[in-house]
Amino acid sequence: MRVLIIEPAGGLWGSERALLDLIEAVPNLEVAVCCPPSTRLAAELDRRGVQVYSWFVERLHLRPRWRRLQAAIGVLRACAAFRPEVLYLNQSGSCRVSLPAARLFGIPIAAHIRIYEDADYLASLNPSPARLRAVIAISSAIECHVRSLAGLAKVRVHTAYDAYAPTICAATDEPRPQRIACVGRIVPIKGQELLIEAMPLLLACHPSAECMILGEGEPSYVAELKHRALATGAAEAISWPGFVRHVGPLLSEAAVLACTSYKEPLGRVIFEAWDAGAVPVVFAGSGGAAEIVRAADAGIVYDHQAPQALADALDLALGLEPKQRRRLVENGRAWMAEHCDPGKYATVIADILEQTIALPKR
Repeated sequence: MRVLIIEPAGGLWGSERALLDLIEAVPNLEVAVCCPPSTRLAAELDRRGVQVYSWFVERLHLRPRWRRLQAAIGVLRACAAFRPEVLYLNQSGSCRVSLPAARLFGIPIAAHIRIYEDADYLASLNPSPARLRAVIAISSAIECHVRSLAGLAKVRVHTAYDAYAPTICAATDEPRPQRIACVGRIVPIKGQELLIEAMPLLLACHPSAECMILGEGEPSYVAELKHRALATGAAEAISWPGFVRHVGPLLSEAAVLACTSYKEPLGRVIFEAWDAGAVPVVFAGSGGAAEIVRAADAGIVYDHQAPQALADALDLALGLEPKQRRRLVENGRAWMAEHCDPGKYATVIADILEQTIALPKR
């Protein structure tokens, strides 16, 4: 089975790491990847000997129309060179620029829906099920959203949690520093501003608490958040390490992961927290993040996106006894073993791609 993967971002966040897991777990797939040049993902793929067609343009949603045309031509060139049997969109936002190649070469598409906005975008295209033959939802929360959209009513929907293989030693009863980690892109929807507002409230009951905000964002927005931290008086308790490729070691030195997203379709960083022995704290209305924490009984869920509600949840998490923390972490690791095994995940995705190829044209 020859699969051309379209990856429009090229970073090393959750979706790209899931892509690497898939490629490594199914060695019998003939895979090539069309992604932007000079990206972290392109370097990782090159290191693994995977064919990369760097005829793509990153951050297409911010680009003018002629740049989107350039990306569409890049997909056409990749299809002409690789001759795939199926196009697998690692993120559904690349659907529009992939459709011309799919039509010209008669190639079916399977699209992974990893964020709510991409589901809405895909539905707005009202794609023909003759071309878009399958969508893969990253969580049950995303699946429910997809099924509510009329534009995707005729497309087959599958659900698959991303793969994750724990790599760090299991949690122990050793006490941990009063340290909170927040990992992810620094953008408004991720809720870092709420965490900054909650820190002064938390410091009132945990004076030694500290917070690491790991990730990258638009420099102006990061500067705005840092200024906000100064205004709240919590700046000295907050550090900004920037993008960290392997967050496991830093999470291993934290007691808590703060996942403050307003919407989080899954949250791979929650897996990384369980792996490293940290307890996740997530917003109840976030979708996939709350879904997996509740399903695993492996963290703390707070009900309102308000500084006091978050501070109360962090207070509870920092106050856990080591044995309580270990129980929650072990619950999370057990849930991952059942639902996120890389071999099972790869088999599921490969089966979906095979079904996509085998479906008759409508």
